[in-house]
Amino acid sequence: MGTPDVTLVRALTLTPLHYHSLAVPSGTATLAAFLADRSMSYALAGAMGALAPSAALPQKKDYRRDLEALPWLCSAFEARNPRLMPAIGKRLNLDTEGGYPKKIMDATGTGNLKTWFYIQEVPPGIRYDGAIFGPDPFRMASEIEGREVDEIIVRTGRHLGGIVSLTRTDEPIRVRLNAHTAHLFGADPAQDPDMRVDVFALYDIQLTHAMEPLKAADIVSRWRTF
Repeated sequence: MGTPDVTLVRALTLTPLHYHSLAVPSGTATLAAFLADRSMSYALAGAMGALAPSAALPQKKDYRRDLEALPWLCSAFEARNPRLMPAIGKRLNLDTEGGYPKKIMDATGTGNLKTWFYIQEVPPGIRYDGAIFGPDPFRMASEIEGREVDEIIVRTGRHLGGIVSLTRTDEPIRVRLNAHTAHLFGADPAQDPDMRVDVFALYDIQLTHAMEPLKAADIVSRWRTF
């Protein structure tokens, strides 16, 4: 088990994106300060072709299984200029194909099936900094393309509606790991002082104090092999 390579990355939002992160009146607001580590790992995997469709997709959600199959893991990505756009209305159009039974129609006034709600999105131009642990994805993309690749475009957010540019950064940054992800891999953050939670953003985004990327890479190497 060796310490993985570290690629320092700047993520820049090119379009608005949203997640159902925080409850607000008649809708949800996106958590603007962070892009989750698992979200970024999946977004990168999608851009690199590591999430190709399969005829034998597993039925049970298993983040650990999925993340162990990827060549890398990500830190959380932290915004340097977080902000949100004004709320906009959204409609969840479940009835375009002829409607649904009355018991479902009755449920669409509230909760996850509510057909009209508001969201607040992260606007374009928001910069996030983070780290990728494992093989350098820009080098991997360059080998695939047969040319130098210095930007990777990923999709993230609800319904993959957000477009984000990833580029290398040479600026010194510190990164945060997610104690919730560590727990998925069988680690016990409560017994590791390095994994003490500093920012409880959401139930599944419990972030450590900011640390040097190489130290973060060493901690991640305790969870899985690279």
